[in-house]
Amino acid sequence: MGFIRKMQKVLSNKQYRENPTPENLSNERLAALNVGAINSEQTCYYCDSLTTGEQESEIKENLGNFYDITDHESAIETLNWLYERGHRVFFDTMKQLYSGTGEGIDYSMLDEDEQMSFMEYFMNLQSALPVLAENRYFSDVSEIAKISITAWDMGRLVMVTRSCYDCGYINEEEAWAYIENAHKACKEEYPDWNEFAKGYIFGRAMWSGNSEYLSGIMSIAEGLLSDEESPWKKAEL
Repeated sequence: MGFIRKMQKVLSNKQYRENPTPENLSNERLAALNVGAINSEQTCYYCDSLTTGEQESEIKENLGNFYDITDHESAIETLNWLYERGHRVFFDTMKQLYSGTGEGIDYSMLDEDEQMSFMEYFMNLQSALPVLAENRYFSDVSEIAKISITAWDMGRLVMVTRSCYDCGYINEEEAWAYIENAHKACKEEYPDWNEFAKGYIFGRAMWSGNSEYLSGIMSIAEGLLSDEESPWKKAEL
């Protein structure tokens, strides 16, 4: 998000930015879009439309810098990775050990490059567990074995899909296919937005550790769960 847009958001204190030209989407599609609601609040994207409302030049820069996406081929490669694999392969490899329900780490789940990144994510989660416990995302380490971070991957899948659509890297049909698949995956994994939020927060914690941004992400999630104007209140998972 550009500096001016960030300042506008801070000064206006406006949440849940809406498209001034509504797309009149079904509740099912609104729910699917808002699998990415945490990301939308971070980036000040529209919460109610396929288009993000952001400047194309800025989106292209972010896609290139953070996801190495520059065209249709790289977009599809990254979107497929998020949907089919994502960071949940790391979490699923480590959660049995963290929860005390497993004896070790099964590296066979990871390819060679993933094995090289594994310890960074392992230590990140370790550093974040105290703040996750303090904020009641779990009460006993045994609960970690039952947690899924599908929400973390699918939330980013929706955000990146919308960004790729706005840049013309994918068409509308492709975009909705990814977004609806992300929604389906989350509905199969979580009973409600509350459990979705927990999965997202654990994924973020594993990715970044106990960084200065983790508390901000938790605050966004709590707002989405409690605020009556939240998109999560308007469309059930």
